[in-house]
Amino acid sequence: MKPAICMEMLYPGLEPEQKIERIARAGFHAIEFWDWRDKHIPSLQSYAHTYGLSFVNFSGQRKGDLIDASTHDLLLQEIDMSLEVARALGTRTLMVLSNELGEGGRVLHPCSHLSETEKHSNMVTGLKKILQRLPGDMMIIIEPLNTVLDHEGCYLAHMKDAIRIVEEIGDPHLRVLCDFYHLALMNEDPCDIIERWAPFIGHVHIADYPGRYEPGTGRGPWKEVLRQLQRADYRGYVGFEYSPHTDSDTSLYRVRQLWQEVFGTGAAM
Repeated sequence: MKPAICMEMLYPGLEPEQKIERIARAGFHAIEFWDWRDKHIPSLQSYAHTYGLSFVNFSGQRKGDLIDASTHDLLLQEIDMSLEVARALGTRTLMVLSNELGEGGRVLHPCSHLSETEKHSNMVTGLKKILQRLPGDMMIIIEPLNTVLDHEGCYLAHMKDAIRIVEEIGDPHLRVLCDFYHLALMNEDPCDIIERWAPFIGHVHIADYPGRYEPGTGRGPWKEVLRQLQRADYRGYVGFEYSPHTDSDTSLYRVRQLWQEVFGTGAAM
């Protein structure tokens, strides 16, 4: 288990390369991001080589809705392009969403014309199509998003529904992106989630709640969450995907401090 830093909300106003440099200097070696289109991939490759970094996760689809079969051709085009970028960066995990998001995380197509049964069936079918394209060393992760504050109208909002989909498909290359911020806003307890569903978790996101700031600014039990993940033999990345409460440098120091308090000062970063 290692920490990863999502660059997107850190260092507002800076270019991706500047963000990467600052994250690396803070002592972190795994980075994730959302969309690859606003980034210069050769530059990312160069910075990865210079600083010994890995790009461990990014969004596989920014267009198309898994729950709407009429958009699956568009969605698969997105996946194909993202797989090319993943190969270039050495990334082995792509995250996908049930619904396409617009500016500010707004759900563009709630697809209210479809029944819940149709949405579920379409999502299963779409994921099977994605998995058929997936190289054997990669993983797709589906992420439940909260609908009470950030993503009203999103179909996949609860851990149990994500687990149901993963179990139905039964492919080891499909797992859940367990974002404890989103799930906590849906009244799901982080420690209970780990106890019940740890084998289905392929990636973790942490931001404190309320506020979506760095750990230590809200009421999340992050030391116990990390210890419980370790006890559950979780071996993936813990991505810190948050908006800095004060400044980005201070927030990264707090993340590093949390990690070292749980795993020791010699823990791999």
